[in-house]
Amino acid sequence: MDRALRDAILLLIRQARRILLIAHVAPDGDCIGSLLALGQALRALGKQAVLACPDPVPQPYHFLPGQEAITRDPVGEFQLLISLDSSDISRLGDIYRPAAFASVPLINIDHHTTNVHFGTVNWVDSDAASTAEMVYELIGELGVPLNPNMALCLLTGLVSDTRGFRTPTTTIRTMTIATRLMEAGASLTLITEQVLNRRPLAVIRLWGEALSTLQWRGRVIWAEITQAMRQRAGVQDNDAAGGLASFLASAHEADVAVVFSEKPDNKVEVGFRSVPGVDVSAIAFQLGGGGHPQASGCTLNGTLEAARQRVLAALDAALARQRGERVSGP
Repeated sequence: MDRALRDAILLLIRQARRILLIAHVAPDGDCIGSLLALGQALRALGKQAVLACPDPVPQPYHFLPGQEAITRDPVGEFQLLISLDSSDISRLGDIYRPAAFASVPLINIDHHTTNVHFGTVNWVDSDAASTAEMVYELIGELGVPLNPNMALCLLTGLVSDTRGFRTPTTTIRTMTIATRLMEAGASLTLITEQVLNRRPLAVIRLWGEALSTLQWRGRVIWAEITQAMRQRAGVQDNDAAGGLASFLASAHEADVAVVFSEKPDNKVEVGFRSVPGVDVSAIAFQLGGGGHPQASGCTLNGTLEAARQRVLAALDAALARQRGERVSGP
């Protein structure tokens, strides 16, 4: 973070008494961990920090201290909003109310390459492996000492967004921060077990049913999750689809994995995963979403069939273009 950006962020935080921190819809470990850690740091400075998320916290992150206090209905007035891990304002869901917040400054903290810079102040670092890395830096700039709870939340963000330090975005800086968080009291063993190694039996049942829809074409593999499947399995967890997409991406025969997840109100959530060298973030952005080169998503209006046709057509065109660029490139 350059000096001018740092000074602008610190000034807004110092001037605010009551601050609303907002995580994105279908929250993951990075946004939840970043939300909780920054909330604790702001409270250590004497601020009233309200933590909000449009959707419930997924079960794998229930071990994080303070998650039970995250609200879906923040009330009262705020002098500052801080968006965490969201590439555009629509990802804030119904927590962001344009009429109520029009005159309230918004700090946008994110690491996605598809971020559209929607804040009053935008700190977007696409070189960071996770938003948690950025929040770690901000907490240091605020002069708040790390405690074990903050460290646990931040390391959860790093582990979840790098899939256990396995993504191409993992750098020496990432590993250095992870070491410092462990030194501050975070348990890597606990996080790995909770986030990567364990999942509810209901989610496994859901995956089993979704795998019966498995199809592939060329180097693209996909599956579908219907509302009826979720009801039969007893799963309302948005994170289940992302985990399935990562599992499908492990197939040797696939370069891209897609999961189409039917949602209420005639919407379909689409999750993309890809191998290194294949960028799905541009495809997601083209369809109104965003994310990382190897992990992105979007939400489309319409039926599962319509979403499938639209996405597969966009994938065919984008992958052909990327193959051409690699062949003709240096």
